[in-house]
Amino acid sequence: MTILPVIARELRASARHQFTYYLRTFGVAALLVACALFGLDYGFGPTLGGRLFGSLHFTLFWAIWILVPMLTADCISRERREGTLGLLFMTRLKGTDIVVAKGLAHGLRALTLWLAVLPVVTIPFLLGGLSWSQVLLSSSINFSAICWALAAGLLASAWSKLWLRAMLRAAILAIIFLLGLATAAGLLWTSSLPSWWSRGWLGLGGGFNTSDYTLLSGFGILTDASGNWSDYLRLLSHRQLAWGIGQLTVLSVLVLFVAIFAAGAKAHRVWQEEPPSRRQLWVQRTFCTPVLWLDFFKRWMRRKLEHNPIGWLEQRTWTGRLVTWAWFAVVISLYSAVLTDRNFFRGGNAIQSVMAWLLAGSLAMSAAGSFRRERESGVLELLLVSPLAENEIVAGRLRGLWAQFLPAFGTLLGLWTYFQSFDPRDTVTLGPIFFYSITFLTLPVVGLYYSLLCRNFISALLATFAIGMFAPMVVPPVLGIIWRLLGGHITFFSMHVHPSAGAAVFQILFAVLCYTWLQKRLKTRAFPLERTELVS
Repeated sequence: MTILPVIARELRASARHQFTYYLRTFGVAALLVACALFGLDYGFGPTLGGRLFGSLHFTLFWAIWILVPMLTADCISRERREGTLGLLFMTRLKGTDIVVAKGLAHGLRALTLWLAVLPVVTIPFLLGGLSWSQVLLSSSINFSAICWALAAGLLASAWSKLWLRAMLRAAILAIIFLLGLATAAGLLWTSSLPSWWSRGWLGLGGGFNTSDYTLLSGFGILTDASGNWSDYLRLLSHRQLAWGIGQLTVLSVLVLFVAIFAAGAKAHRVWQEEPPSRRQLWVQRTFCTPVLWLDFFKRWMRRKLEHNPIGWLEQRTWTGRLVTWAWFAVVISLYSAVLTDRNFFRGGNAIQSVMAWLLAGSLAMSAAGSFRRERESGVLELLLVSPLAENEIVAGRLRGLWAQFLPAFGTLLGLWTYFQSFDPRDTVTLGPIFFYSITFLTLPVVGLYYSLLCRNFISALLATFAIGMFAPMVVPPVLGIIWRLLGGHITFFSMHVHPSAGAAVFQILFAVLCYTWLQKRLKTRAFPLERTELVS
């Protein structure tokens, strides 16, 4: 078969990538952190294996949805950029064959993530209280998640040529497919149970309609967010469990097959590069070309170029400016919608925290991919031989990133602080606001350092999140536990200090270290100058 050599080529290429092995390490580390956090909250007593297994499943489920679309997003679009997609079509290969080979290679990489965490998953078995029904349900859900996430990445890669557009499309499709999987799970698994029991299990009142109830029920089943899988499975017979697992698995495989055929057909249509069509030119001219206040726009861009040429690189294109004002519009639309809900002030912090995390994720993506673009296009070498000093290059790029996300972050945190002032007794809310404010200042510094250090985008993004956000939240309580074990009493890490204050101190510390190391690497040229990759 002609497809077998292509599959073998993709598997050998994936085996040579260092990130394939880093991926397994990341998966194991994430589950070990989940185990540690579970132990801090509940301990590791007997019969707690079921709850610990639910926490591990929750972590692995979201790791799949974050990593798999990113791993697959550039598999076909990269072939188009390098001009090798046409060479593949010169053989007897079809578009579907190429997509199958790409999907199989990246699907196996995702399965290695799943298999690498098996030693950690044995801990709940040793604790006890874990049933085989939970294991089967978790395996089915994770396999289905891999299928849906892989389908999102393949479709995004087939419809894109530039890696940034492929990543954005993969993220959007991943969210849509996740909602589809949750809806399907809600329809399949809750149809056999009375609605009053599921509403009580999820903690829902009477203000939710049928679609909300189905979606939330699906997320509860998929993630075990409430930690009551064991109670839910007791109400199902073995036949109902097997029937639900079979339906969900078959549906997920069908979605993957449909995505493969659609991506193959698209790849066959676009393998030969053609000039933009009249419709594409019309869309770009109509929606992506400035038409209002042109004199003001030209003066504004000229002023940015003169005062901060490095930051101007972030906003010289319409896509860079779209990031700024799209997020600002999303924040304004969010507040316009939720303020009409009379229950907003009861659960508003959760909504605003989710929006702040999404903004931080977008900021981390922009920072982690910043110097990568200059390394790939050769602009970084030109910047280093220009009259600009290394600290001017770093400071200019930081100002550009801060200016790009200031409207959205400033609006979100400003309105959040304003709404918090209605209840002066609520001092808990000030902690997250302070934490996200420091995150806005420090996360770009960490992202720029790892965008220069790492050879691929995903490694830089994961390192930015780990050092810029997760490590500052984990280090203070860990140091506090160690200090108490050594016999200490009053310390900076004790309960007298708000957790956000301790996290902010370490965020600033890590940012200062990354800034220092970033300047040192720029001065000594201690970074790879060869062409970078999305995943290597």
